[in-house]
Order: sequence, then C-alpha cells, then structure tokens
Amino acid sequence: FAANGMTAIYFPEGISALDIIPRLLEHGIVVAGGLHKEIKDKYFRIGHMGLTAIDTTTRRDLEKVKDALRHAFSAAGYVNKNISK
Repeated sequence: FAANGMTAIYFPEGISALDIIPRLLEHGIVVAGGLHKEIKDKYFRIGHMGLTAIDTTTRRDLEKVKDALRHAFSAAGYVNKNISK
C-alpha cells in the first residue's frame, strides 16, 4: 500500500520513460523502472532513504530531484499549471 522510502510516479498521458529518464540522468538523478508487469511502462520509482531524505540543509537531495523532475518534464513538453515553482 505505501512505502516511506520510495515514491512511484506515473507518466502523464503522452510522456514515456524515454522522454524523462535520460533527462534525469543528465542531472545525476538515477531512478528505477516500474516493477508491476501489467503497468511497468507507465511509472517509475524514486528512492528516498537515510540522509537523502533527512538532510535538507546541506545535501538537499530531494530538492535536486524535484528540480530535475521539473526540468525533465518541461523539456519533454509537459505543462502542468499545478506544479509549484
């Protein structure tokens, strides 16, 4: 039902892994593909455990991931007015 150390993100309609994952890699962000056979190409997973999740002042890992996600989706042509800046 839920995992505190992992977030699954579904690709919006018209966006695929090939649109997003290489762009995340350009920013040094490594993600994992989907595991569930029936929907494995519809989402990806981001791990956030230990220091990556609790050190918000020096490492800023979660901020880096959010910035890379915004850039990757924007570069792929996705526009969402609900995404906070």
